[in-house]
Amino acid sequence: MWLINFIQISEIPQSENYLLVINFSSNEKGSYRAFYDVFENKKIFKSEVIDFDSSINLKINLKYNEVYKVSFSVKNSKTDAIISDTSFITKIENSNYFTIGKPITNKEKYEESDSLLILKIPVYSKIDDTIDIEIKLESLKTKIKKNYKFYLRSGENDIEISFEIKNLKLDRYEGKLLFKYKKLKISRNFDFQKLGLFNLTSDELKNLIFALNYLYSGEFSKYLKKNNNDLKKAWESFWKDKDPTPNTNLNEEKELFLQRYHYVIKNYTRNNKINAMGLIYLRYGPPDYIEKSEINLYDRPYQIWYYESLNLRFIFIDKYGTGDYELAPSSWADYIR
Repeated sequence: MWLINFIQISEIPQSENYLLVINFSSNEKGSYRAFYDVFENKKIFKSEVIDFDSSINLKINLKYNEVYKVSFSVKNSKTDAIISDTSFITKIENSNYFTIGKPITNKEKYEESDSLLILKIPVYSKIDDTIDIEIKLESLKTKIKKNYKFYLRSGENDIEISFEIKNLKLDRYEGKLLFKYKKLKISRNFDFQKLGLFNLTSDELKNLIFALNYLYSGEFSKYLKKNNNDLKKAWESFWKDKDPTPNTNLNEEKELFLQRYHYVIKNYTRNNKINAMGLIYLRYGPPDYIEKSEINLYDRPYQIWYYESLNLRFIFIDKYGTGDYELAPSSWADYIR
């Protein structure tokens, strides 16, 4: 499998136009072919095919105030396999004072141990003066705003902002930059991720720990405590002890848990939490048969999951008509028919 080391798209404003830069590199030298098309008003503005061995740096001059649609892909020349494929729309408006390019972070994904986000913004200025920059970071649970002042000199400028992220929660963030000068306001967006073990956010990690403790009666919390809350060490130690066949490379119990867990996260969560159906699925897996009705049980939709081999059945009722099914007492089965 080919691994992409780096792909970055930059928009660098200049005096008369702006420069679209696409950097791509692969971790393995080989025979590669890059294809790109640039459309202006639905007509081909520029198109090219380029052969390279490990990295490529494309520079395309584009006009201000025009909308361009760009597609870029890379293939392995020998196998014809696509190893990178992206498309996007770009437009930069030229102002009387300064023009702002695309903000770029030093990483797309930050780890829990990372403390600084470094943001670089190319600017072409027609003034020698100080401007105000407002930065907003938002996730589902976090909102942060900070203000900065920067002096622009006439010509090309590279603004660099270091932003403390050590105490940010593990999550996916959207950033917004607002550049202000006199009555002029220009906004630019960027995004980044700060993720923990298995590339999970804080809420996703909570779900993982909750699922393990639910299935194994709180055992995983004991492993966390034993390993000083080091999640990675606790995870490895926990599954090592649960491995039914320690002399083989496959841990069947872990694989079964992960298979069910990923299905539950995709299909049985509500407000970032595993719902009643998800808990039953985690413990027993897919039911042998599901009986569904849009309305009957106390005038509410319901589902009955049958596990015939285990002689079990579970009744779920959508009490409020929101699609959020709750587990009902088994005695309610008498009122279904």
